Amino acid sequence: MKILFIHQNFPGQFKYLAPALVKEGHDVFALRLDKKPSLGERNLNGIRLFSYTPTKSSSPNIHLLISDFETKIIRAEAILLRAKQLKLKGLIPDLIISHPGWGETMFIKKVWPNAKLAVYCEYYYQS
Repeated sequence: MKILFIHQNFPGQFKYLAPALVKEGHDVFALRLDKKPSLGERNLNGIRLFSYTPTKSSSPNIHLLISDFETKIIRAEAILLRAKQLKLKGLIPDLIISHPGWGETMFIKKVWPNAKLAVYCEYYYQS
């Protein structure tokens, strides 16, 4: 199975799960935030690492109630663009595992609509 992890600080909460899936014989990939543009591929214990870089920062003086949402949209857009590049290179995951707390998976099903999406909902405790 091809499994893609999406987490800005990968491996983050997946530091045990991702290597365990590699040991089981799965093809494991990860997308993580890299503030320095780096579109190359790296490897971490059998996990192929790809990075994404937002194209802009949050707006200065933006209204407090939408500043967090804007940041999440910026990250989601960066993931969307990077995911499209990876899809063109042949990466088609069967399963995507993500931490949605930073907005990264907001548009991911637009790129890989047939992939199963599992999310680790750690930060869903506020209204």
